[in-house]
Amino acid sequence: MRFEYLLALLPTVSAVLADAFVDPPTHQFIPRWKFEPFPGVNVVLNGTIEQALAELKQINPNYSPFSSALHEPISSLRKRQRHETYQRDSVLCNNPNWGLVHVVASQVGIDYLKAVKGQPSAGPGPGNCGRVSCGYMTAVWFCNDNTHDITIESFYELAEMAAIIQYYCAIGRRTDFNGQAFHQTDNWNVVLGGAAC
Repeated sequence: MRFEYLLALLPTVSAVLADAFVDPPTHQFIPRWKFEPFPGVNVVLNGTIEQALAELKQINPNYSPFSSALHEPISSLRKRQRHETYQRDSVLCNNPNWGLVHVVASQVGIDYLKAVKGQPSAGPGPGNCGRVSCGYMTAVWFCNDNTHDITIESFYELAEMAAIIQYYCAIGRRTDFNGQAFHQTDNWNVVLGGAAC
């Protein structure tokens, strides 16, 4: 009898879980990643960074796309720009239409993106978003609000924007949150929210 009751609840539970993971209401693109797994051989892979790295590992298990500069100190220029670029009024917190992320899972994604070599690109917008990272039910979207293609300096910048969302939106005892941070000078943004991954 209990088993039949549990089976009857499954559609309801599935619907609730599906509603908990809502993509941001934007146009979406699939990120493309360029790697050089062997000297002089470039490959372009599609999907989140996690999907691209899984495919890259099959191509060359010995290649590492991670930066050796992960733990190097941030320059004073970058520190100064971070404060000017990521002010509180450029961050929106806890959109009821997006899934929530846990602070620990979001930190894993942030650390992961900080270590990836390369420069993220996005096609023209506005509102053109690509899910660049997804793991532990936590996703990071990179969104272009310009009417032209953009390429930013590094994945570290995306990670910093996600960290700013975490800083402003996971305050006090709140461990589940979501948010969006807008770059104040370059017309792009990052969304950190729940996703089925």
